[in-house]
Amino acid sequence: MIGTETRTAAGILTLTALRGIGPATAERLAERFALLDGIVEAEPGKLRSVVSAAVAESLHEPAALVNAGEKAQRVLDEAERRGVRVLSVFDTDYPEALRSLSDRPPILFVKGKLPPRRSVACIGTREPSEFGEIVSDRIVEILISANWAIVSGLAIGVDTLSHQAALHHGGRTIAVMAGGLDAIYPRQNAKLADEILDKDGALISEQPFGVPPSPRNLVQRDRLQSGLSVATFVMQTDIKGGSMHTVRYTIQQNRLLFAPVPQGRHAAEPKSQGILAMTQFSATRFADIARAEGDYRRILSERYPNGPVAVPLASKEDYTSMLELLENRLGGDAAQDAPVRPSSPTQMSML
Repeated sequence: MIGTETRTAAGILTLTALRGIGPATAERLAERFALLDGIVEAEPGKLRSVVSAAVAESLHEPAALVNAGEKAQRVLDEAERRGVRVLSVFDTDYPEALRSLSDRPPILFVKGKLPPRRSVACIGTREPSEFGEIVSDRIVEILISANWAIVSGLAIGVDTLSHQAALHHGGRTIAVMAGGLDAIYPRQNAKLADEILDKDGALISEQPFGVPPSPRNLVQRDRLQSGLSVATFVMQTDIKGGSMHTVRYTIQQNRLLFAPVPQGRHAAEPKSQGILAMTQFSATRFADIARAEGDYRRILSERYPNGPVAVPLASKEDYTSMLELLENRLGGDAAQDAPVRPSSPTQMSML
């Protein structure tokens, strides 16, 4: 195990199994040392530029590294039994969309087919009203008809609706999980997870087997949903909904943000207030409502000085420009994918 290459999945897993080394530190060590034995033999000064004195000392303990290597191998063995791929950020098939993130996960667990670059995130409240249910199906149908894969989080509510709509309309969908891939959460979506895999989709997580979907991990998961995607579609949410974490990551990652505008009685619903804030308020007012601070507030004020943070979808006429924006953002990668299939007028209808 000492001779293991640090940039492999085995190498990264070994490093993160050591006390005091997190994902980011493991990646920095892998960038500086080609082999694990290079770390063991490194002078203290070279290690101190990456890790603390205590961690540097533990890296020179052969037993600790051997134990960490054995733990990493157990993870790899379980992944093989479960049909899960374990990707290192240094692997060529690691998703390019995630590779560009400053807080990218150095290890990714993938079951199924890797997500295509033509992916968009579709998210929203766990308690959608009639409006959320209708727009989730219709927007996903339009996106699938234009050959976009749907990324969501397998949670109840809009996530489930988006995955189901993608499958119903003959498309691919990817579920980004907040816990390990050994346990589907929530359990009621276990059948849906199987259907996603059967239809060339994927289940993805940065969490090892046995890790539960804690609140912190749920928030961390949100950055991967937007990170894998060209754009995020927020179908319905209130001001304080968990979807606002994905909105923040979407904006910080400079992805496109879209939201259907509720009208009539739907505009008065509590679960629509976040959508109204994104599509109608100025960036300054939105920042106040979202309690944006630091870099997030700065980005909002600089990037959206005169308009809302989300592209509003208020009628069927907005879908043509929506698809054009997606293709333009995808840029040169678009030519490498299948051609866009135009949507029919009936698919473009809204409330």
